[in-house]
Amino acid sequence: MGYYQSQSVQANVWPDRVLAETRNEINGIATYLDNVVDDLTSFSHVFNNGFDVNKTYELLDKHLPDGPIKGQKEELIDDIIRLATLFTATTKSGVINLQLQIVSTDMCRLFHVDYYRQRLLCTYLGPGTEWLDHSNVEYNALGKGDNKNIVKDENAINRANRFDVLILKGKNFGDGDLAVVHRSPPIIRHKKIRILLKIDEEEV
Repeated sequence: MGYYQSQSVQANVWPDRVLAETRNEINGIATYLDNVVDDLTSFSHVFNNGFDVNKTYELLDKHLPDGPIKGQKEELIDDIIRLATLFTATTKSGVINLQLQIVSTDMCRLFHVDYYRQRLLCTYLGPGTEWLDHSNVEYNALGKGDNKNIVKDENAINRANRFDVLILKGKNFGDGDLAVVHRSPPIIRHKKIRILLKIDEEEV
């Protein structure tokens, strides 16, 4: 195993859409996370001079706990590097903030927009991010604390599956009109946690 898997995708980019890549569950990663979930802590690192594959591998290898099955931790690291490499190629950003978050609250349960240029989201454990098509948003209701007034048609809410890759435009992209309204699904009442990869394109 190793970061070599990401090197073959450096010339490729994702299409310009929210659901950038639909993926099946990756069994090795899923098993690894099930085994080490109680020992995981959140990770964050900002790359100011372009994404560094070797540095990322070194940092994640040190931060993540070893699982009982050899090679599964490396499979997760490989996947994170692949996604970060593609995100960097897609956004052409020289500065990215890479985070692996352990989410156990309903902090972002309301539909909203955020102030970044572009953001990658991939849920490795738990329910995936929800987002709205622009035509399904009552924009005057944003920021007023009630999802029922924001969403025009609850049956048309988009929901990512585990391992799907989303690319969300934020308010800092262009004039902000393409910012994607989204939320993290509520998890507390279901006694769940989420493991979420988040990569932000930072302002230079």
